[in-house]
Amino acid sequence: MDQTPQSTRPSTPQSTPPTSDEAQVGGADDQRRESAETAASGTAGAAASTAADRLAAEFARPESWTRIMGLPIGWFAVLFAVVAACAALGALPPTMLGGFAVVILIGALLNWIGGRVPVLRNYGLPTVLCILTPAVLLHLGLFPTSFAETMEVFTDGGQIGFIDLYIASLIAGSILGMPRALLLKAGARIAVPLLGTIIAVFTVIGLVGTALGFGLRESVLFIAAPIIGGGVGAGVVPMSGIYADQMGGDAGSYVAQLIPAVIIANVLTILCAGIFNGITYKGQQFFLGFNGNGQIVRVQGRTDQFTTKPKATMGAFPVLLVGLTMACTLFLLGTLVAEFVPGIHAYAWTILLAALIKIFGLVPEAFEDAVSTWFAFVSSTLTPALLVGISITYFEFDELGALLSDWRYPVLVALAVVVAILVAGTLGWLVKMYFAETSVAIGMGMTDMGGTGDVAVVSAANRLELMPFLQVSSRIGGALVLLTVSVLIPFLN
Repeated sequence: MDQTPQSTRPSTPQSTPPTSDEAQVGGADDQRRESAETAASGTAGAAASTAADRLAAEFARPESWTRIMGLPIGWFAVLFAVVAACAALGALPPTMLGGFAVVILIGALLNWIGGRVPVLRNYGLPTVLCILTPAVLLHLGLFPTSFAETMEVFTDGGQIGFIDLYIASLIAGSILGMPRALLLKAGARIAVPLLGTIIAVFTVIGLVGTALGFGLRESVLFIAAPIIGGGVGAGVVPMSGIYADQMGGDAGSYVAQLIPAVIIANVLTILCAGIFNGITYKGQQFFLGFNGNGQIVRVQGRTDQFTTKPKATMGAFPVLLVGLTMACTLFLLGTLVAEFVPGIHAYAWTILLAALIKIFGLVPEAFEDAVSTWFAFVSSTLTPALLVGISITYFEFDELGALLSDWRYPVLVALAVVVAILVAGTLGWLVKMYFAETSVAIGMGMTDMGGTGDVAVVSAANRLELMPFLQVSSRIGGALVLLTVSVLIPFLN
């Protein structure tokens, strides 16, 4: 009789199913363990959040007589003294490290001084001080040479190139951070007064300048263009680079010729904004469609469609990293296109590429927000630093004095402001926009200094709701001016 062979493997002990009481005890243990881990994680997260909140609160306090750059004035003085000691002993390196320290501290100090002067601080005094003071002191021999050398190496686009970083961040962040509806829904209507104003200012100033003997080239490129070019950082700086590339010479000498027109026009524009407020604050209507009391379009529409997202005051580290990388890469892409189409500057190509990306939604919205957050950081913290660097690197007082000594120069500047305001208002009225609001948003938005100039204009005109449209005038209008001068230079030079 055959027998079934028995397995030689050791038998595996069978696990006994837990009783209901044991299961309840085990489940309770797991729950207690998970609760403890959750509580620990929550405690750590809350502690980290509280620490971050305390840190943000410490440095987010507004500037006052006792705080500069978010720091107590005593600590700011300590930092400044260290840098000054390095300069005095010849130990200040002309590198990125030394450059950042010098321009940030000097820019913050001058910006703080301008912000402490009542009334004038609303008319761009902090910006004017940052642009003029270092250059004036250097011209008088009162500015440390080691400071100046470090600032020039740091700012110059041909060396470390802080200016290129700022411009790349500005172009990418300002355009990609704009509402898409502002470009699509309002673009066609705004384009009429925007383009018309550019054409009118170039034409009138060119003709009148020629008639006065000032010269067509000088009138168009050194008066009309900088006034409506979008301010200093976004207008004069890239414009000087375009002029140097296409006409030869040094960008610094061009900056000295361009900035005076911007400063004079900014003051006149703010005064005009105050006049508009004075003649319209009671709702006066000098003709049908003159005063919209802050509403720019005379047909049905919602202003909130054109409102920009609130600017971020903080950004997670990966967000800032992505924003920085995107801004730099977009600038390099513009540079690459300029290699194949050399007639137009890389700045202009970067602007066009950013607009196309925004209009057609070529990158995820999160990418756009990251670039916008990065630009918010750069513009809110490094603008005074850039301006003092520009002052030392590009400002030439000999050329400035020669310009202001000619009576035709301020006359043409004033004429450019008046033409821009009247033409913008008239063309806006023809396309169902209010005359006063279009004059402020488009005309004055193009002739002010941009940034602080925009704020000063809407404040003086008492039309804060027009800020997004002034940003369009400064950004898109300034970009169009850069494109225009790139095309005109071969014919005018």
